[in-house]
Amino acid sequence: MRRRRRHEAGYTLVEALIVVGIIGIIVAISIPSLRRSRMRAAMLDTVRVFEQAAAVSRISAIKRGTNVCLSILPDGSGRHQLSRFTAWFDTNGNEVQDTGEELVGSWQIRNTSEWSFQETADGTRKMHVLNQSGGGSARGIVYQPNGMAIAAHNQAPGIGEGAFEYFIWQGGRKWNTFRISTFGGAGTIRVQMNIPGTSDWDDNFAHWEYY
Repeated sequence: MRRRRRHEAGYTLVEALIVVGIIGIIVAISIPSLRRSRMRAAMLDTVRVFEQAAAVSRISAIKRGTNVCLSILPDGSGRHQLSRFTAWFDTNGNEVQDTGEELVGSWQIRNTSEWSFQETADGTRKMHVLNQSGGGSARGIVYQPNGMAIAAHNQAPGIGEGAFEYFIWQGGRKWNTFRISTFGGAGTIRVQMNIPGTSDWDDNFAHWEYY
């Protein structure tokens, strides 16, 4: 009886090594999967941040009866890494946040060092230039009290579509590119994902690539 209890008291070295090996296999399998899940969740979170910024900006313009400017890109010169989207009540209509003009909101972008933003690479759907007549260069949207938006470059309120791209820049190429468009009519947002290796876009977010 004593001999059996002594034998059951612990694990042998071989058993312990087998357990460690199994744990190692599980970790090796799960880490890439967790990384991919984190990437997808983080990129989609940034999409939601912009959708929230656009919705709040439009609603605020309607409620206050004043134009609201939502600044997206600092200019149109290639790729940018952004930290936030900012909107303000443009009481004097010059599309510049002047002293005393109230901030509507500032929406933080996570993982700022990973994501890149730019105007659409093919040159279509150019965004509205804030304060273009005054020499401004920032790209953004102006929401009006009637709910319409000025979103497209050199277009009247309610006309056209302005868009920007959002992606990971790695190894000299884009990965997981989203195109986020704003339509002038009702200021609605459309989000599409590029189908890798093509110039086509899809409303389903199912075309992920991993490096």
